[in-house]
Amino acid sequence: MTTYPPHTQEIERLAEFFDQADTTQLAGLEEIHDVPERELVNVSLRLPRGDVETLKRVAAQEGLPPSTFMRWVLHRFVRSLGASRQEK
Repeated sequence: MTTYPPHTQEIERLAEFFDQADTTQLAGLEEIHDVPERELVNVSLRLPRGDVETLKRVAAQEGLPPSTFMRWVLHRFVRSLGASRQEK
């Protein structure tokens, strides 16, 4: 049975997959070079300097550009809001 990596940007889910997967099973998978673009909107906001410095530091530790990491953090938070509203 072929195992496929999850289609996600969540670092923990991807790390868990590659920790448990037999990567020899991934050899036959087709590599996709052009990822379909999502509709992204530019947003400008002001954040406290300390928060931005912390986000940049953690992004560097994760090996991600700061803007990618900040988008990931906000996306996770927004998803948690949706999940908590569904539980009510």
